[in-house]
Amino acid sequence: MRFPMKNRALILTLLLGTLLAGSALQARAREVININRNWRFFSNSHTSDNATMVNLPHTWNRDALGGHNDYYRGIGNYIKDIKVPAEWRGKRVFIRFGAAGDVANLAVNGRHVGEHRGGFTGFTFELTPYLRFGETNSIWVIVNNSPQMDVLPTAGDHNVYGGLYRDVELIVTEQSVIRASEGGIRLVQKAVSSERAAVDAVIRIDGQRDRNLLVNLAVTTPRRDTIFFQASRFRVPASGIGTVTIPIELESPTLWNGVENPYLYNVIVKVTDQNVTCDSLAVPLGLRYFSVDPKTGFALNGRPLQLHGVFYYEDRASVGPALTEYQIREDLDYMVEMGVNAVRTSPGPHSQEFYDECDRRGLIVWSDLPFVGPSYLTDRGYIGTESFRANGVQQLREMISQYYNHPSIAMWGLFSNQSMRGDDPTPYIKELNTVAREEDPTRMTVGASNQDGQMNFITKLVVWDHIFGWKEGLPSDISVWLKQLQANWSNLNSGLSYGAGASIYHQDDSLYRPDYLGNWHPERWQSYLHEQYYSFAKNAPFLWGVFIANMFDYGAAGREWGDGTGVDDRGLVTFDRKYRKDAFYFYKANWNPDEPFVYIAERRWDRRVKRTQTLKVYSNAPEVEMLLNGVSLGKRSGVNGVFTWENVTMAEGMNDLEARSDSGIDHTRIEIAEDKIHHGIN
Repeated sequence: MRFPMKNRALILTLLLGTLLAGSALQARAREVININRNWRFFSNSHTSDNATMVNLPHTWNRDALGGHNDYYRGIGNYIKDIKVPAEWRGKRVFIRFGAAGDVANLAVNGRHVGEHRGGFTGFTFELTPYLRFGETNSIWVIVNNSPQMDVLPTAGDHNVYGGLYRDVELIVTEQSVIRASEGGIRLVQKAVSSERAAVDAVIRIDGQRDRNLLVNLAVTTPRRDTIFFQASRFRVPASGIGTVTIPIELESPTLWNGVENPYLYNVIVKVTDQNVTCDSLAVPLGLRYFSVDPKTGFALNGRPLQLHGVFYYEDRASVGPALTEYQIREDLDYMVEMGVNAVRTSPGPHSQEFYDECDRRGLIVWSDLPFVGPSYLTDRGYIGTESFRANGVQQLREMISQYYNHPSIAMWGLFSNQSMRGDDPTPYIKELNTVAREEDPTRMTVGASNQDGQMNFITKLVVWDHIFGWKEGLPSDISVWLKQLQANWSNLNSGLSYGAGASIYHQDDSLYRPDYLGNWHPERWQSYLHEQYYSFAKNAPFLWGVFIANMFDYGAAGREWGDGTGVDDRGLVTFDRKYRKDAFYFYKANWNPDEPFVYIAERRWDRRVKRTQTLKVYSNAPEVEMLLNGVSLGKRSGVNGVFTWENVTMAEGMNDLEARSDSGIDHTRIEIAEDKIHHGIN
């Protein structure tokens, strides 16, 4: 339904009124009910008589957070009784799980409904045939996180948590609906520029066969102005499931332009049957296009943009992966403060709330499949069985289907640090790449690699995960590798990832590479490694992105090194989110010019032996002055956000330090205690 330009505004207004009037019936057409509260939980070694009351999101694996590798991996049971109103008779009822780790089976009133295998994607079951309307119904979810060799991931050092650690919702609908699970509306961006945008809205209808339905679609701005309307007739096929495609054309669109302007339109779809509203849904639309060149790197909407990224595990002290929306927003606040503009989801796709926040904040997302390689020499990341391959393809299709409409996602990650020991994963990576391209030809594919091999030439992008200066060699070795990369593999679209562990409790007079398997991970070495890597990577424009491993410490119960508490301590922020490590402020100085600050580094090394010291400050200011016990040591200009005062003689006992700049003031105190060694934290 297209209109002459002079009449289009009036007609759009009238039609939108009809559309929105129908949305008043949305509570009757589709009702979404959160059922997170008051579940009875018990492990498989108990009975329901021993159940405890829990609220979702929930994991039973707080034992893993204590740093013991023998944490419980088995079956947990969740039971909830729900009164199903008699008024729902004649409607359809679905249940949607945000995720369950790792294998979930659902029974309703004692009857098995279905199974889902994989802990990072959502899943939906229809409950209608199993319910007793007007009565109390029992929902029983059996969740299993025991090791299984045909459910990804089968390797990696991250904790494999069990539980219902995302939201659970009931969806009540009419008989003909837009697909109840994610993926009911797919917005395919065929051609996008600042002059014109062409998008196909592919809408999947699940309804009564042979019914003639009217599907209305409107595009609105953030101010709720309607800029496009189209209607289409759809006859439900005999199978009960079909799709209708409505083309959207927008002139002079505002583009979703990353952190600079994360502009989101809204697409509203309403389905009616003989003037009765069947269903209505709204999904965001962010118009953008991107590319990667092996010489010039990443470009968003035709403009170069080097990605300043981090690896992010949805894992947190005391709650594991069972994060609330507030905690997800708080984690992203840390990233924005540091100047991050790109995020990799590790080890698999995250919650819808995470992607929604990235859409709103303009962060570029690398969404990963949990095809994770070995973290230890004895591990194998790939066992080439038919069931393993099928599960990986299933999880990949689910990830793409459920997160397709998020404009923040620029690439689908297919593998991480696979080993050539044992079965060769290369043919399987090719299969995954083919599936990803078939499911979504509009986005790029990416793999993370730490070795040579044909697997590096399959995906559109590759990120090299390096360990120089941490597991072997020195941080400066990366400069040699970058030269070799350009000399031998300049045709590859290459990114870089790196990291080093650090405990805020480990402070040392000497600067040396520690044993990464040892129990001493000094914070100063982490800062030094990041300073070195950054100095070389920033002069490599052919790197389309740099990703720090990791933004936060995360649970890895098998790790007995570092603090010895079962935590991967390579994060720039501690597992409990209480402390930003020094390296956090180094990246803030280089990646975030918009939030002026000055920070005295190495402040937790607060008792030192030698009176002659080098003092260090991180700041995004052009110039910083340092004062020692009220006396100025002079002003310095920084290099890569680092300001130093060398050969400073400090007094025996307590010394007051003050750093000043136009960006602010920072204070700390350092004690000089000759012939005494003390490691501590303020």
